[in-house]
Amino acid sequence: LTILIICERKSSKDVLKEVATNALLSLLAVSKNAQKSALEVDLINSCIENMKDIHAQLNLDSLKAGKAQKKKLICLFSLFVCFLEMAALKTHLVPVLHSLWPWFLMDDSSMQIALHLLCVYTTNYPAGCTSLCWASGGQSPSLPPARNAAGNSLMHNILKLASHVSNDNSPIQQVVFCLLSNLALSHDCKGIIQKSNFLQNFLFLSLPKGSNKNPGNVSTPWLKLLLNISFGEDGQQMIMKINGFLDQIVEMCKYKHKSSQHLALLILHNVCFNTTNKPKILANDKAVAVLSGCLESDSCGVRRIGAASLWALLHNYQKAKVTLKNPSIRRIIDEAYSLAKKSKSYFQLIPVLCFFVNQIMNTFQFI
Repeated sequence: LTILIICERKSSKDVLKEVATNALLSLLAVSKNAQKSALEVDLINSCIENMKDIHAQLNLDSLKAGKAQKKKLICLFSLFVCFLEMAALKTHLVPVLHSLWPWFLMDDSSMQIALHLLCVYTTNYPAGCTSLCWASGGQSPSLPPARNAAGNSLMHNILKLASHVSNDNSPIQQVVFCLLSNLALSHDCKGIIQKSNFLQNFLFLSLPKGSNKNPGNVSTPWLKLLLNISFGEDGQQMIMKINGFLDQIVEMCKYKHKSSQHLALLILHNVCFNTTNKPKILANDKAVAVLSGCLESDSCGVRRIGAASLWALLHNYQKAKVTLKNPSIRRIIDEAYSLAKKSKSYFQLIPVLCFFVNQIMNTFQFI
């Protein structure tokens, strides 16, 4: 409480206030009791009111913030990160951030902190994700949120920002895609992503050429976002509707970079489980070749993904059985099956692979 009193009463120019603020941030970051005490004295509401004051001042100054305002806002953001899950939704954090958005667009460092704040806020928090799809009911961020039909929610603004930095490998790009990956797990947010046509930007990624296919850092955020979208049946259909998506993701499955290759393979694996997608995947020779080639990989994880994907395509789909009866594919599956039967350690280390290969072989017996 003493620290809080110093933070509230001392002038912003007082060195003691800066020391007390840093101490408070450190304490809140590690102590649940400190967070509880801060909530009891209404610290989070005080932060919201301070943000509103800064917003009003920015309007008067035509969005030209001074160093003092910037420093104060960064401090308030840091305080919020410490106990977001406990109180942020109740205090209408999103409308306040929405009102400050024009200023964030003019200051990259503040935008990064605001996006980081939203990343923490939306992690494993469906209600928090949904709140980004709503807009302030009026000019004042203190008013209750209302559904925004005009496409001016904070979620829409985040997508506009992501579209501008989608391929530039900047710090802003990294953190905004991290935020979108959280939001992609929300049904409401996923719906806005689909209607915005934002995912079309994926097709404009420059893929590496030559035998050494090592991707840059630009593609990894995209793959993480698409992977989260592909966890749901609606998302699996959404990304497959993008003309050229399958060819792009198949090329990315050939990356030498293990992390990127694994992410791309998982996305391809997920879309194989959707009945609507199966004809498109089976009609793409390169996609089938990549999946069957996984069974010849030195990596247990890659073999497991390939076997699971092929089994998903075969399950309850007669046309897949005809396609996958191709002699070259059948040979690869036969070899994987023989290896699985011969090696005891193979069964112990990767039982999932053995299960799927068995399922594939059992299916072939009825063709």
